[in-house]
This record gives sequence, structure tokens and C-alpha cells, in this order.
Amino acid sequence: MNDIQKLHRVIDSLEEQSAQVADFNGLLSAVNDARTEIEATKSTIANLATEQGKLVTKNSNKFEEFEGRLTSLNDLLVQIKDDQLKLRCEVSALKFVTPEQFEQGRASIDNNIAKQFAELNSKLEVAAESQKRSISGLRTIVILVILLLAGGIGFLAMNMVF
Repeated sequence: MNDIQKLHRVIDSLEEQSAQVADFNGLLSAVNDARTEIEATKSTIANLATEQGKLVTKNSNKFEEFEGRLTSLNDLLVQIKDDQLKLRCEVSALKFVTPEQFEQGRASIDNNIAKQFAELNSKLEVAAESQKRSISGLRTIVILVILLLAGGIGFLAMNMVF
């Protein structure tokens, strides 16, 4: 073999290695691109996980709030049921009257009111008559006092003149 053939072989070998290096560089570039994408994806997944955690916490708080409200509503419903039962018992204990009984009761009440008005009216008439007599007696006393004063003044006037 001569030098030219050896040189061709070395060149072929170098070209082959150069092709392999180019393939390896392409593969290495693809691996680096994939690694970059994986890192970006990892960051995105971490952000999504954080957001998901916040949403889960928020939803958990909302569920606890709803649980409290449901408990409150349940307590109110129990209270309403108890109140309804009490009202039913009270209604069933009420004594209902017939229209005739109602009319009899109303008539009795009207009679009692009329009697009380009559008694009050008679008491007022007695009081008015008593006041009239008192006023008449006072008039008589006032007239007598005026006559006595006039007589006394007249007597004094006569004593002064004489």
C-alpha cells in the first residue's frame, strides 16, 4: 500500500468519524434541547402544582365554610320543626266555638257593657246633682255673706254719719 491509499483511508476514516461526530453533535443538541424542554416543563409543572395546592386549599376552606353553613341550616330546620310541633300542640289545645256560642258570648259581653254604662251614667248623674246642690248652697252662702257685708258697711256708714 502506498501512501496515497493510506492517506485515502485516513481521510475516509476521518470523514466517517466527522460524520459520526456530526451525528453525535446532533444527538447531543437534541438531548440538550430535550433537557431544556424538560427543565421548562419541570418549572411549569412546579407552578401548576403550586396553583393546584392553592386551589385545593381554597376549595377545602370553601367546603369547611359550606359545612358550617349546612350545620347552621340543619340547626335552624330542627328548631323550625320543634316550633311547628309546639304550634300544632297549641292549636290542637285551643277550644273552638261554634257561631252560636260566639253570638251568645258577644251578646253577654254587650249586655255587661250596657249595664256598666248604665251604672256609670247613674253615678255621674248622682255626682252632677250633688255638685248642683253644692253650688246652690255656695251661692246662698255667698249672697248671705254679701248681704252681711253690705249690712256691716251700712252700719258703719251710719255710725260715721251720726
